Amino acid sequence: MKNIIAEFKTFILRGNVIQLAVAVVIGAAFGKVTVAANDHLIQPLLGIVGGVPSLAWMDVKYFRLGSFLDACFSFVITAAAVFFVIVKPMNRMMALLEKKDPNAPEPEKPATLEDVVAELKAVNESLKK
Repeated sequence: MKNIIAEFKTFILRGNVIQLAVAVVIGAAFGKVTVAANDHLIQPLLGIVGGVPSLAWMDVKYFRLGSFLDACFSFVITAAAVFFVIVKPMNRMMALLEKKDPNAPEPEKPATLEDVVAELKAVNESLKK
């Protein structure tokens, strides 16, 4: 039982799980901001330009095309806001933090297939002796 708890603890404390949890929480909170921006800024602008603050006027009997376009428009706004407010600054910050030390040794190159084959042949030759 202790082994399972230790594995679970290792799994939870991995960076990926923590980052995902933070992303979900921030995404939920930021979603409210983008919905408010869409409802209170973008849709009224559409209303000023087009006379109706929504694309619902494009709905036809059973097909809610305008509502679908509203949802698509909202998604694009959300994606753009997340990209420009979170992703782009985070990438810039990570690039600044990961500045390479000019004196640092160069990382070892991974072995090629030829290297592996040559090593296996050498092992095979040593086993034959």
